[in-house]
Amino acid sequence: MVRISTAGGAGAPDHTSLNLTRMLARLNSILITPDQQTEHRLKVSEIEREKVGTNLQYASSLLTQLEKEAQNIKNLTKKQEAQTELVRKREVLLRLEERLEELNDLAHPEDDDTSEGEDLIGEDTPSEETDSHTYTSPTPSPSTTHPPVPSISAPFETSNPPQFEEPTSTLRSRTNASQREELFNPSLSTVTTGISPRTSHAPVPTTTKESLLTHNRTEQEALTSSLLSMASALKESSKAFAASLDDEKDILDHAGKGMDKNEEALNAASKKMGLLRGMTEGKGWWGRIMLYAWIAGLMVAAILIVFVMPKLRF
Repeated sequence: MVRISTAGGAGAPDHTSLNLTRMLARLNSILITPDQQTEHRLKVSEIEREKVGTNLQYASSLLTQLEKEAQNIKNLTKKQEAQTELVRKREVLLRLEERLEELNDLAHPEDDDTSEGEDLIGEDTPSEETDSHTYTSPTPSPSTTHPPVPSISAPFETSNPPQFEEPTSTLRSRTNASQREELFNPSLSTVTTGISPRTSHAPVPTTTKESLLTHNRTEQEALTSSLLSMASALKESSKAFAASLDDEKDILDHAGKGMDKNEEALNAASKKMGLLRGMTEGKGWWGRIMLYAWIAGLMVAAILIVFVMPKLRF
């Protein structure tokens, strides 16, 4: 059974990821763990299979969109988690597509037999070309001299329709499945020689992990180059700042000298203020009383001159 896990995060998942998760869960319940009625309807009705195929294509487009959005995540930890989750969903999607192809093969077993035969006969090896000519002859004579027939000819000599019922779940049509299988892992093209059965979904995780590692490596190299460029730019800016400081060194020296002169002037003014304060308050409290007495005497003299002197007649 395929387990589908949602990418947990601090916030709520976006609508695209939520729709993809729900769609994969629904397709998983239809294709991987269906009830008897649903499975029978999928095997019998081609329209139902086409509907499921359309849903798979839409899910693939959503997954591609999420993969593009995951490349723009700046946080490396969140980006790695998102890419790992997308790889799991890609594996689930590939498994669902393979299950749909298995249902198509079960619905048309004679097409699988014909396509498999064409695949085996279509190898570009000399021995198989000779075998293909041998099969096309209507009445092969025992006296005809040919190279030894390889082990691939045995299934064609003793094959009958019931024998293809057992490996039907692992056979794929030449038009779609084998091309995608060779695209994901070219080493699986040797399966067509009849030595081992087809296993198209097993190498897909390895290929996907390798592509993910390659993508991460390229991003790491890009980040390293960008950091180096930023460091070089910072070094150039620091050199320019040092040069500007050297150019403004004379101005700074003149400003420092001006501040020293201002400090000396302030010290001289403070000394003068202290001298004045000493002159006014240097005699103590007795001098202050004498000052007040003189002020009072002057006031009395002024009053006498103004008010008393005019009344005196000589």
